Amino acid sequence: MISWWSMTNLATNLFLAYMIYIISFYIKLAINKNKCKAYQDGRQQLDKLRKIPLKTIEDQKRFLDIKYPKTPPFVWNWKGVLLFILKLAVMVSIFIGARYLWKTYIIWEFSLWHVIIIMVVLPILLNMILKKYNLQQDDLLVFFRW
Repeated sequence: MISWWSMTNLATNLFLAYMIYIISFYIKLAINKNKCKAYQDGRQQLDKLRKIPLKTIEDQKRFLDIKYPKTPPFVWNWKGVLLFILKLAVMVSIFIGARYLWKTYIIWEFSLWHVIIIMVVLPILLNMILKKYNLQQDDLLVFFRW
């Protein structure tokens, strides 16, 4: 008997999970205007700080505070657990649906090196397109400056 998991290989599942993450990230940025504005402001401040060749300790601390903002402390409650379970159920159902559609209509499986190349090249291409239209950029392009 063939299990539902073995219908697609691990690399294809990794590709689908990565694509779902990328698509949900950009949808969240497009829908939530406050997060989008905060994201753009943070990127502009980071770009200004990156252009400074010798940063003072205050600049370095400000850079780290912008890049890795402090999160509120974790508070245990049942509402948080239920919200986590709800989000997990939605993401798993989206993943299972996407995998079913992929298996039914596309029927092409990736090898692992294909997925690794896609995971590196896709954010760079997205950043190049976003940069062309003066939109927000992700951090990965900083490592591949041309």
